Amino acid sequence: MARPKFFRDPIHQQLRFEDVDLNAACPAGPFPKRMSWLLRRVIDDPAFQRLRFVRQNGLANLVFHGAEHTRFTHSLGVSYLAQTMFERICRNNNIVGAEDDELRTVTAALLHDIGHGPFSHTMEEILGEANVNFHHEAMTLRFIQDPQSSIHKLLVQVDQQLPKLLTPFFDKAARQKDHWSYKVVSSQLDADRLDYLQRDATFAGLRGHGFDLERILDLLSTDDDKRIAVERGAIESIEAYLVTLDQLYRAVYYHHTVRAATKMLTSLFRRAVNLYKSGDKQILRAGGDDIPLKALVDHGQAIDLAIYARFSEFHLWHLMDTWRDHKDPIIRELSSRLLERRLFKTLPVDPGDYQGTNKRMERAKAEVRKQYAAFANEAVDYFVMYDEPSRTSYKTYDWKPESSEDSIWLVGGGKNAVPLEADNESTIIQAFKNRRYFPRMIVPPEVRDSLTNNA
Repeated sequence: MARPKFFRDPIHQQLRFEDVDLNAACPAGPFPKRMSWLLRRVIDDPAFQRLRFVRQNGLANLVFHGAEHTRFTHSLGVSYLAQTMFERICRNNNIVGAEDDELRTVTAALLHDIGHGPFSHTMEEILGEANVNFHHEAMTLRFIQDPQSSIHKLLVQVDQQLPKLLTPFFDKAARQKDHWSYKVVSSQLDADRLDYLQRDATFAGLRGHGFDLERILDLLSTDDDKRIAVERGAIESIEAYLVTLDQLYRAVYYHHTVRAATKMLTSLFRRAVNLYKSGDKQILRAGGDDIPLKALVDHGQAIDLAIYARFSEFHLWHLMDTWRDHKDPIIRELSSRLLERRLFKTLPVDPGDYQGTNKRMERAKAEVRKQYAAFANEAVDYFVMYDEPSRTSYKTYDWKPESSEDSIWLVGGGKNAVPLEADNESTIIQAFKNRRYFPRMIVPPEVRDSLTNNA
């Protein structure tokens, strides 16, 4: 008997797949063989391999130098955890004969990020500002549904209806009825978060940011056949999970330098797109050749799927390298700074002092005009930025009871099942209900120094 295929994973150790002949048609035999064939064929597909060249955390590696991991490695981890979650829930609720549901859930988990482009959410923000219709989940659905997609062609070899059956995992409107398996892929306690919390903390070099994953997995359950639930014995682990989520946002995703680099990237590509739409048709070309970004700006999420399937961060970093010699001083300055890691700085902002903040912004703009007098007049629009990311560590649904299925539910302990927000025994959970803001002003370092010295 041939041994299974193993993928070595730094977080989950070994990811195990049944040995199958990938050159043959999908096996019609036992369920594990069919799922292994599909998952491995998807992993080997060029559209999925592209995720090796899309970092998981955008520009966080400019601050946390170990954060070089990709959406490829993360997606493998999510599919592994989705399978584990599915099987534990079935075990704990005596659910049998759910192999087809498991295949759909694990496949959806593996594909959940396939629609992401380079720099992910930052690129969506830039395109949105340029009135370009684009969302990565729409691209995910195209990979699944488009008959010309290589991913679609793999799915239908397993089941002609599989693309249609995967759609509700990414489009709630397509659900004829809700089911807990959808929550395994997307919810407040899903395989996505359970993987990236561990993976991102590990590669950012953060120690002490963790939770008891095995405890959560072992005590997973469901309530009313459509909600993710955990037994009350895991409440401390759920609290630690939410604390980790909160800490990682503050320590990594909203780190002031990460945010400064991200806003610089936003300014750079916003400038490039604005110049392109104003008539500079060469700016989105590298070495005289079109790159997928041009097609994306022209067509949004209607972009030719074959073009999008090769769009990676390499295209954009190469483009930025060519921009270091661009005639536009704003493009030249921002691209050089990002490539050389000469990043803008942040200044704290009092969100309650609107007049004071506005006055300080105007001073910063005046300083930019003085120190960058040789630049275009609109330099202030790209060099002075207000940043206010916000975060709710646990979203409650008290205002909309029918949405409580999206909560984490508590079961067992001789009590009625309740959503987590209704459990008043945990002061930690109650504290995480409130939205927190992280306002900052982002400016070039010499402008920050001038404002600070003349405060």
